[in-house]
Amino acid sequence: MDDHTVTGRVVAALDAVAAHRDPVTLAELTRRTGLPKPTVRRIAADLVNRRLLERRGDRYRLGDRLLDLGMRAAAQHGLHRIATPHVQDLFARTREIVWLSTFTETAITLVGTAFGANRAQDVQRAAWPLAIDAPAFPATAAGRVLLAERPELADRLRSRPLAPLTPYTTISWPRLDAALDTVRDTGTAFEHEQCAVGYACLATGLRGPDGSLIGIIGVTGRLGGVTARRLTPPLPAAARDINRGLAAAGPVDRPALMNGLYADGRRQDSDS
Repeated sequence: MDDHTVTGRVVAALDAVAAHRDPVTLAELTRRTGLPKPTVRRIAADLVNRRLLERRGDRYRLGDRLLDLGMRAAAQHGLHRIATPHVQDLFARTREIVWLSTFTETAITLVGTAFGANRAQDVQRAAWPLAIDAPAFPATAAGRVLLAERPELADRLRSRPLAPLTPYTTISWPRLDAALDTVRDTGTAFEHEQCAVGYACLATGLRGPDGSLIGIIGVTGRLGGVTARRLTPPLPAAARDINRGLAAAGPVDRPALMNGLYADGRRQDSDS
């Protein structure tokens, strides 16, 4: 949406490109941003000059400067820095896709991953960031870790039907509630062909020094390789090691998530 600021228009253009897996046309950028076509053309050309967008023919994709900035941001993020060695170790033990994520008010975002060449296509098909309002969200292990932690979020989503992504997807809220109770009891969420036929995932939460959920780590792979029995020992162990590292690093300097509050309890829309 056009918020009549230069920054807002630039961010809208970048968000519109980022929302698509494939490069997008100027017409699609215009439709997605709601901005006049000459304005979008001018913004896109400037972003190309600054390497924030890359133009291929008549289409645009995210530029390599954003990749560099993203890698720098990840390096500065305490969760990524502390967890990365454990993500690598977990991949070495499981040979499956190991991923690390954090979350905002609207989505779960990937901040780190480790996988082999035999899983590259599976990773490319993954939908990151995962919007909280996306139909797939309640079916994923990551989504269930967050829903188990935030009952008010589950209450907000309860008004809509659950999407049948596969023949095995849970489409009953009472059954999903029972699954969330299991997550609270065990500390892990296991989904078996809930999102894609032939695939499974086990995930668990990561906590800051104050005990609050600040991230999620999980292992995704094909049936047979990913089972709760096989992964329950190494995944929670990795999470405990990461939590100890986070505790030793001190307080997490980031806003409290999903509740509209800063870490000190002030509302984000308040200056007092």
